[in-house]
Amino acid sequence: MTLRSYKIPAYLFSTLCAVIFMYPLFFSVISSLKDNLEIYNNVFSLPEVWRWSNYKLAFVTAHIDKAVWNSFIYAIAGTLLTLVLGTMASFILTRISLRWNGALYIYFIMGLMIPVYSLVIPISRMIGSFNGFNNYFVMIVLYATFQLPLTIFLITGFMKGINKEIDESAVMDGCGPATLLFRILTPLSMPAISTAGILAFFDIYNDLIWNVIMVNDRSMFNISMALMSFVGERGSSQMGPTFAGIILTIIPTIAIYLLFQEKVESGLSAGAVKE
Repeated sequence: MTLRSYKIPAYLFSTLCAVIFMYPLFFSVISSLKDNLEIYNNVFSLPEVWRWSNYKLAFVTAHIDKAVWNSFIYAIAGTLLTLVLGTMASFILTRISLRWNGALYIYFIMGLMIPVYSLVIPISRMIGSFNGFNNYFVMIVLYATFQLPLTIFLITGFMKGINKEIDESAVMDGCGPATLLFRILTPLSMPAISTAGILAFFDIYNDLIWNVIMVNDRSMFNISMALMSFVGERGSSQMGPTFAGIILTIIPTIAIYLLFQEKVESGLSAGAVKE
């Protein structure tokens, strides 16, 4: 068989996969413009009447605007805190010779092996002991804490591959540890840092479990919590607005990806394999 003949099945399979993965989104979009009767009668048909009011109802009732703002606060602040702490920790693990560096690295990486759900009760009890519920600062620190193991793993692995002769040259030129970290090693490690930042941002942005446990004030709901609350209140009786709420929750994520598509792809590929 020629190479061309192998491409045809590959293209067909790729097209099939694309249809399978895109159909739920298509179904949600057309359902968001229908009423309950149309949704239940024919899931494949286009709306007879395009009910844009479903989006207005979902936006006003679920307070999507406030939820999106909260999600961005959690995600941006949590990601920045994670990257700053993770980069400094990686610098210590790779550039400062300490007797316990190996044990410290294993300690950080062990965070990847512990299921989040096993920590829900002890952490909630601990935070409840000092009335830390419904607190932006506590939520941001909590998110950053759970993102640190993967961040340290990615950045440390990358920094280890940077030639230490660069450090020696920088020290000879009068650079201190802070200058070496932030002016030299951080720019060189940007592929790994961007990869860690991308993963942390989307993980925090889409979080549900910690917002459910730590927040009961509607004004602090993130986008996942706002959607779950809206579905719980109106999902069984108003399917159209429920699907509209789902679409409104994924629009910011799609917009961010389209804006930073090149950086997302280059960061993930460069972070996976160091040149």
